[in-house]
Formats: sequence, C-alpha cells, structure tokens
Amino acid sequence: APRADPKLPFQVEDASRSEAEVEASQTTDRPFPRLGQELRLDHRWLDLRAPANNAILRIQSAICQLFRESLYSQGFVEIHTPKIIAGESESGAGVFTTDYFGTEACLAQSPQLFKQMAISSDLDRVFEVGPVFRAENSNTRRHLCEFTGLDLEMGIKDHYMETLEVVHEMMKHIFMGLETRFAKELAIVREQYHSEPLLFTDEVCVVHWEDAMRILEGEGMDIG
Repeated sequence: APRADPKLPFQVEDASRSEAEVEASQTTDRPFPRLGQELRLDHRWLDLRAPANNAILRIQSAICQLFRESLYSQGFVEIHTPKIIAGESESGAGVFTTDYFGTEACLAQSPQLFKQMAISSDLDRVFEVGPVFRAENSNTRRHLCEFTGLDLEMGIKDHYMETLEVVHEMMKHIFMGLETRFAKELAIVREQYHSEPLLFTDEVCVVHWEDAMRILEGEGMDIG
C-alpha cells in the first residue's frame, strides 16, 4: 500500500518566526525560509499550529464574545437574518448570484434591510454576527469576498450621539477586554506580529472637522 510522504511541507518553527527574524537571517550562513501565503493556506492545518496563528483564532472568538457581552448589557437582541435572498441587499457592492430552484437568488451583502425591519418591529436594538458575501473582483488583500460581519442597528430617540455612545462603549469593552482577559493570547501574537495596546478615552471623544484640520496641520500633515 502507498505510504504518505513523511516530509512536512514546512516546519512549524519556520511559520512561527517574525518578519524581523527572517530578514535578519538573510545575511547569515543559514537564512530562515520565507513562507508564502499560498503555501500556508494550502497547508492551513499545519500553519495553525504556529502559536501566533492559533492564538489569532482564539482572539477572533474572544472578539465575538466581547461584542455580544457589550451589546447584551446595552439592551440589544441578537438576530439571525437570511443569507440567500431575492435581490441585492445594498447598492455599491457586487453581489454573488446563484440558482434557487429555477429562480435567481443572491448571497446577502449585508443584513441591513433585515436589521431595519427589526427596528420597525419594536425590537429597538439588534445585532448580528454572521457571514457577508461581496463579489469584489479584486486581487488586493483589502477586499474580501466573504467575511464575518459584526453588525448592529438601533433606534435613535433624541440625538445621534446615542449611537456614538453605544459604539464607543462596545469598542472599549472589546479592546480593554482583550488586553485584560485575553492577555496570554495577545502576548503570543505580539511575539510574532508586533502591536501596541489601543488607547481609549473614558467618554466619547468628538473632534470637529475644523479642529481635526488644525491638529493635522500642527503635526505637519499635508491636508491639501
């Protein structure tokens, strides 16, 4: 019987090195290999054994947990909206179409319409964690055909500042929660991919346009 090739496509330790380590090794007698994205994705089961990549998935789970926690505490209800729908959910984004028993259907680009219907149904504050599909024919890494969206919708009683306060509290809960409750996972990721803790004001920080322009000019930015 044929046997599996005992040679791994790459070593986990090679997938665990920072770019700085790899770059510094290039002038030595034994430079570390650079692992391309295609190689990593073709052998994702092995790539995820790298401590940082494994921790990234745990942090992704933590973000959804903290997102839910914050919004539940602020009176939101989680909903689950259809992903196979009759038409485009919003303009400005490409849509994937598919056959639905002889009728053309679309993969949802956004839960926007359903969130708005929920608000009109007296749910008042809703959110969803779910897949989003966008037919963006682009080869850049900034355009995704499929991603997990963290969406919220809420009725405004008196002023749009209500929304800013909710979102500020939610973002603060997520990023502070990651630094405190998931510090181990963040430390593992930062060993390979450097980042600094995100700083937040206790209250919503509102910077008006004119003030923002003066700040940028004071920092020497070319604002045209």
